[in-house]
Amino acid sequence: QIESNPNPAVVGEVTFTLIVTDENGNPIEGASVDVSVDHTDMTGMSMSGPAIEQGEGKYAINAAFSMSGNWKMKVYVRKEGVDYQEDIDLVIQ
Repeated sequence: QIESNPNPAVVGEVTFTLIVTDENGNPIEGASVDVSVDHTDMTGMSMSGPAIEQGEGKYAINAAFSMSGNWKMKVYVRKEGVDYQEDIDLVIQ
């Protein structure tokens, strides 16, 4: 799951909180969570970095969007042999 502040996400500074759970809905703590975001309509507009653990399976990352439109977020979760990736479509207002 993903939450944004502000919601909906807009051009400028946005904080994303990723809620990482296992298949039973239990929070996953102590994982390495890396995030990359690319503008889908304009090549060369991307950013990436690690999300910081907040506890209870929540990981936060700040992003600065200079352009509205369609973006794709790739989330990589790694912990003790688990290597999981999920793509999330974002619309920045």
